Amino acid sequence: MALRKFYFKNAFRRLRRYRHITGVLMKYGLEEAAEAVQLRYGMSFKGKASEQEKKEVSHKSRPERFRMALEELGPTFIKFGQLLSTRPDLIPPEYISELENLQDRVAPEKTEDVFDELEQQLGGKVDDIFIDFDRTPIAAGSIAQVYRASIASGEQVVVKVRRPKIVETISIECEILEDVAGLLKVTMFGKDTIDPKKIVAEFTEAVSKEVNMETEKKNQLRFLRNFKGNPEIHIPEIYEDYCSEAVLTMEYIDGIKPSDLEAIKNAGLDPKLIAKRGANFVMQQIFDLGFFHADPHPGNFFLIEDNVLVPIDYGQTAALSSQDRELLKQLILAIIDNSADQLIRTLQRSELISENTDENIVRRDIESILDAHYALPLKDISISQVIMQTFDVIRKHRINTPPQFTLMLKSLMTIESFAKTLDPQFNIIDNLRPFAKKLTSPFTDPKQMVKNLRNAANDMGRMASHLPDDLNIIISKFRQGNFQLRVHHEHLENLTHTLDKSSNRISFALIIAALLVGSSMVISQKSDIFGIVTLQTLGIIGYLAAAAMGIWLLISIIRSKHY
Repeated sequence: MALRKFYFKNAFRRLRRYRHITGVLMKYGLEEAAEAVQLRYGMSFKGKASEQEKKEVSHKSRPERFRMALEELGPTFIKFGQLLSTRPDLIPPEYISELENLQDRVAPEKTEDVFDELEQQLGGKVDDIFIDFDRTPIAAGSIAQVYRASIASGEQVVVKVRRPKIVETISIECEILEDVAGLLKVTMFGKDTIDPKKIVAEFTEAVSKEVNMETEKKNQLRFLRNFKGNPEIHIPEIYEDYCSEAVLTMEYIDGIKPSDLEAIKNAGLDPKLIAKRGANFVMQQIFDLGFFHADPHPGNFFLIEDNVLVPIDYGQTAALSSQDRELLKQLILAIIDNSADQLIRTLQRSELISENTDENIVRRDIESILDAHYALPLKDISISQVIMQTFDVIRKHRINTPPQFTLMLKSLMTIESFAKTLDPQFNIIDNLRPFAKKLTSPFTDPKQMVKNLRNAANDMGRMASHLPDDLNIIISKFRQGNFQLRVHHEHLENLTHTLDKSSNRISFALIIAALLVGSSMVISQKSDIFGIVTLQTLGIIGYLAAAAMGIWLLISIIRSKHY
């Protein structure tokens, strides 16, 4: 009984949410998507947008209306839009620029509800756990709220508390997103190369990790290990005794935001040095560590004395596999050599180009990008522009780049923008070169070279040890007559169809020839058959039949254009 009650309660909640979604879509002029949702579920949701509401948004572009609709639909949809903004390989630029404006404009939860969640997670009263706790949040996001507090040892800390019931809310809304993903493809993006189902699956996985503070804690601890002793970067300490799956407590940082140029100047900090350090921070993660902060925009940094950068918010990170880093190495080599062919071969080896892609057109588009920038001085090359042009090619030709690879390119774009805000003359290529050189030269890292040689030797040893057994199996199958060689020929059915067609035409031609020969033989005869029809008449009928069949055969050959 309780299970049935829960089911109906949940179903009613989803139905009410669908009604709200369709209402918002109509309000922002996305009626086709709203109607598709209604048809999908075989019900009509009353209430259309008023004329005044339609008038207010009629002058706005479709991407802008899409962004506004996501904002009104709430936290889960805002997070979804933020994920979309990181996928320029899938989403057109006009949507990206709009979705990048999405902010977690969410009203704070009631203090009592947050305290209940905090006390349940840490197993005690807030006033007993912390010696001081400011009840006014210093930030309120869609997933968590942030407070300033002091712990028993006297350190100032930041306490990040997950919103109560946010896990249940996101779970239900992710299911709704999965339901309508296919409809979005048909109704909103048309012939664009966007696959909403794939994007929703990625989003569900990402947001499931983000709502678990343990994930962010592990990411931050990994950064602490990676940058320990680095004088240019400070990673806030984690206080694990005050953490749980819904609570993250870390060192409080009293710093300056990189966007506050006046405060930077007044503090005596060096914007040019900070720009260089910010770029190096991202380059080291990508090229040396293979694990990087996926959202290095100015809002996720503080600046403290001695021009030290303090990255915060480790919810969005990504890792590059050994295959991803090898792909990156080969792409850099191809760009350095200005070789579109080499770049395409790299993409083919990584199975990123589908069999339906026209490689000649891809080559032409890549050559256009390489030629446009190859002869330019470094100071005139914008990596953001190059990457955006690359994303256009990826999207146009449906090149299946790994999501983490796309995030890496987006991070490079973001950090270039970050650095140029501080230093307009900043050139990211100068910073990129020494890191890329490590990838392009196999002899710069002796340890890695030894490791690669050892792995290759192990592989060859395994292959050699298995070779006698493999040969015995093959020879045994030959002796038993069980050896089978399977050959798959693509488009063989087309060849079969062509052969059938050709043989049919040859048969028709033989029949026509037989009719002509037979008719010629009987038309000269004057006898008849049972007094019913003369042989001359049969000959004439044969000629007519041969003529009709010959004309039909000629027309079919001409129409096929294979003559």
